Amino acid sequence: MSNRRMPREERRRQLLETAATVIRTEGTDALTLARLAEQAGVTKPIAYEHFGTRAGLLIALYRHFDEQQSEAVHAALAETARTLDDAVAIVAAAYVDCVLQAGPEYGAIAAALSASEEMSDVRQTLREGYVDLYQAALARFVLDPAAVSRPLLLGLIAAADGLSEAAAAERMSRDEAVDALSRIMLGALRD
Repeated sequence: MSNRRMPREERRRQLLETAATVIRTEGTDALTLARLAEQAGVTKPIAYEHFGTRAGLLIALYRHFDEQQSEAVHAALAETARTLDDAVAIVAAAYVDCVLQAGPEYGAIAAALSASEEMSDVRQTLREGYVDLYQAALARFVLDPAAVSRPLLLGLIAAADGLSEAAAAERMSRDEAVDALSRIMLGALRD
């Protein structure tokens, strides 16, 4: 076991990275709090203290991937978005790239939690956050900002999910997913 005492957030980050590795190498069924503790070199109570349950761990991982995606979109939009085409290209690439960087474990986590009511609430909350982010990022580039509605953005996010998951499963390339998502978004926003 690891004798090194870490600050709480650093330990949590270490545990999340270890959990992602377990999923990537052994699959979601292998991920338990006991297996996480073993792989991270900590005691079981430490893993339980951070996540409470296996579902809590999976939700924390899902949120962790989502935070990375949100940060990437914010950073990219702040640097280069000057037109609607720029903003859409940035959003599309950041969304697809984040899912690809998370690897197959992102989809595996979502699938493992798909029947969980708690996960349904988490996904809805995260989607609403993306709606707000995309509304702010895209509305300033269209003639009628009201046209960038919540229902439209929810549909675009669903398209982003589907295309990103297809790219992660290697049913299409990253560039094909980004191009298709960009075209869908531009088509919807220019109407």
